[in-house]
Amino acid sequence: MRKKDTKRQGVAAIEFALVLPVIALLLMLLIEGANAMHTYSSLVEASREGARHVLLKGDEANVEALVTALVADLDATDLSTNVIMDPVAKTVTVEVSYDYQMFSTDSSASAPEEDTKNFQFVAQTTMPMP
Repeated sequence: MRKKDTKRQGVAAIEFALVLPVIALLLMLLIEGANAMHTYSSLVEASREGARHVLLKGDEANVEALVTALVADLDATDLSTNVIMDPVAKTVTVEVSYDYQMFSTDSSASAPEEDTKNFQFVAQTTMPMP
């Protein structure tokens, strides 16, 4: 039988303690990136549906309400919608922008002028009018 080596006891626990912060940081970055991609994808889809709505209905009055309803999981105060109808080029453009805040930022703790950790996502769709 082998004699148990008492000099190496606890090495696995120390290695795990050293690697755990790196793994936790990578996991947080992965989750943050997935949330940002989901947010941008929702904005792109909302801008497409807004442009389709203008083409089908002919008015731009309800586009902002439609976009807000499509991205209901986002904060409506950080969302803005802009509809541009160009009669010369015969196009309609719907631009949806959103001030994205990362998970790591606490909006109540920071002052309004310290928005250094916010990103603005802009999704724009242009469609030709018939």
